[in-house]
Amino acid sequence: MTIRLSILFVAATAVFCVTPVSAQNVASCPVISTLASSKVDGGQGVGMHIVIWYFNQGSKTLRGVQFNVRMLDAVGNRYPAANAYVAKGEIKPNDGDVVSYETKDEEDHFGEQWAQIEGIEVHVTRVLYKDGSVWVPRKGVDCEAHFMNDEYAAELDRRWKAAEKKTKKDQKQ
Repeated sequence: MTIRLSILFVAATAVFCVTPVSAQNVASCPVISTLASSKVDGGQGVGMHIVIWYFNQGSKTLRGVQFNVRMLDAVGNRYPAANAYVAKGEIKPNDGDVVSYETKDEEDHFGEQWAQIEGIEVHVTRVLYKDGSVWVPRKGVDCEAHFMNDEYAAELDRRWKAAEKKTKKDQKQ
């Protein structure tokens, strides 16, 4: 599974471009969110989850990443999430990972308004490297990306197909 995910991240990065605030900001960000959703149905017994895919485009191995998340409604209004979200684990340069979190706290926080949430805005706000150093964005740099929930499944499927195609091509060589 790890090899397959690594291939997916490499293929997904080559195929998919996040639409950030500016290309200069993305170049300044060691970690970017490449796909996310505020409402992914994990199936029976698992429930709904917030899912964030992220990629280490820096030169150092990550140990942890902090995300500041805002929920989006259908017209792009932004609402602060109830929690700060943290991903942990070592991620080497040019590799990525995916994290998921139960939505219960957000459902409780938003109450009836939760039904109106249609997307997610993800900001990378802090990175801890394996060597113990820390990165935070300098003033004027915002490592953010926006995603609408109804696009998640199709984009994920497109990425899997791209990764499978790349894997088959690499196996032929």
